[in-house]
Amino acid sequence: MAKLQDIVSSVLQDILMAQHEANLIAESLAEEYASSPVLKSFPVPAVSVGEMEITLHFAIVGGEGLRDDPASADVQSMDVIADSDRLAAIDKGSLQTITLKISPKQIAEAEKSINK
Repeated sequence: MAKLQDIVSSVLQDILMAQHEANLIAESLAEEYASSPVLKSFPVPAVSVGEMEITLHFAIVGGEGLRDDPASADVQSMDVIADSDRLAAIDKGSLQTITLKISPKQIAEAEKSINK
């Protein structure tokens, strides 16, 4: 079983690392373009992760022990099912969703903290 916090963290980390890898490739290309008589007149190709919205579908495992107040101090993490095959077999009323909205500004700020 996975923890919801680990799944969300992994998704966000993958997005940040994808942007970071794209930046490193652009940096390498910029050096190559600068040293080439032909390429230096072309713009360096670069990719930027734009605004995105990711919806995750999951089911909570063993949630019967959770209090009605989700902000309760004794609830630190939740075991979840996120596997699509297992989710397909679960009653639709038991499914949960969470939507992550990510902006380029948030990605840039997070990337700065990674590069420190």
